[in-house]
Amino acid sequence: EIAQRLARLAISLEASGHPPELAAAFLIRCLFTLFAEDVGLLPSAGFTELLRSVRDNPAQFVPLTEHLWRDMNEGTPFSVILRERVLRFNGRLFAEAQALPLDRDQIDLLIDAGRADWRHVEPAIFGTFLERALDPLERHSLGAHYTPRAYVERLVLPTVIEPLREEWTAIHSAAFSLHEQGKDLDAIKLISAFQVRLAQLRVLDPACGSGNFLYVTLEHLKRLEGEVLDTLDALGQRQMLMELAGVSVDPHQLLGLELNPRAATIAEMVLWIGYLQWHFRTHGNVNPPEPVIRNFKNIQCRDAVLAYDRVEWVTDEQGRPVTRWDGRTMKPHPVSDDPIARETPRVRPAGYVRAATSGSRRSDARTHRRRFHRRDPAATPYVYFAFLRDFIACQPAFPGSLHSQKSQPLTGFPVIEPAAADGDSKRFPWTTSAPASTLP
Repeated sequence: EIAQRLARLAISLEASGHPPELAAAFLIRCLFTLFAEDVGLLPSAGFTELLRSVRDNPAQFVPLTEHLWRDMNEGTPFSVILRERVLRFNGRLFAEAQALPLDRDQIDLLIDAGRADWRHVEPAIFGTFLERALDPLERHSLGAHYTPRAYVERLVLPTVIEPLREEWTAIHSAAFSLHEQGKDLDAIKLISAFQVRLAQLRVLDPACGSGNFLYVTLEHLKRLEGEVLDTLDALGQRQMLMELAGVSVDPHQLLGLELNPRAATIAEMVLWIGYLQWHFRTHGNVNPPEPVIRNFKNIQCRDAVLAYDRVEWVTDEQGRPVTRWDGRTMKPHPVSDDPIARETPRVRPAGYVRAATSGSRRSDARTHRRRFHRRDPAATPYVYFAFLRDFIACQPAFPGSLHSQKSQPLTGFPVIEPAAADGDSKRFPWTTSAPASTLP
């Protein structure tokens, strides 16, 4: 029910002319603020009361909300909006404190969302929100379908968690044996090294959607980390626990690539909400260190396969724009009454352009204009390699056994290198079904 109302609000904002990425960022800030007041990061019901106070005068919503979000971004000993101290949240989420104008009905949808207890809301609900906010054709072309948790764990557990648990079981047994021999220092070093290994792990989802796979992975890693820290505590090593306080599993280890800007924004918030929920479950009412959230840039909105610098409209050999069927508009056949493609409206296909590298013989990005158009008029250029999740979980390494413990973790976020072998510009001219107004 919450996801359905959020989707209605997202659709209404886009129908008002706001770009999808702008509407998504705005909604994410609203929802995170509702979450923050429920877990105690903000005064209880502070944002909800603000929404109720402007319900009959919606024009006040934008200036009051933007003022609050600026306070949250920078932190302040006294917020004139909430009349209390506000923590420094920082991160990319509130760096841009733009609020969108809402009418009374849209404010009511946010107030209804605020009635939920966000302390215990499953972050995966935002995958449902994304799916319902997309129209069926866009949902199909992006492969944006919510994956139930049971299916997510069917992949995450054997590829990431079970190999780590096997390793932890062996280390725990070895540490217990060392403890029985009176070699507590060696046991502590062994366990601490595994904790450091957990905190250095990197997991990549190259088609992360709303982040459900990454969130479930984070949750299971935190559970395993809890067992490691409990073992150190049982050995009486509270000092070691304090030294390891800054060495813990957090969202910067979960990397994602996603084409849809709404999904990429949601994925980042899903990870932070999941992480903060875990923090408050394990630490009680103790607030996390400031800034509360950080801009790790671990979720990137880009193509996982193609590296390009810009998108250009496809033209024919005479330079005239090429158009095609929009892939969705139909009309009845004059004889059989079967649905067939309508000649109008039409959209302009776009091509992906890779700029020439320095020192190239030609810098004209429009060279080598040979084009390859897909037969399916509704096809997109996005090669959606969701199946790569089976192999790019980074623990264990590929190739080799899925349960190999001799793995090489990723050392950083992958960068797609230019493919211009001869220095010339490279064009990737597959067509896209995106409306002309949405492409640069």
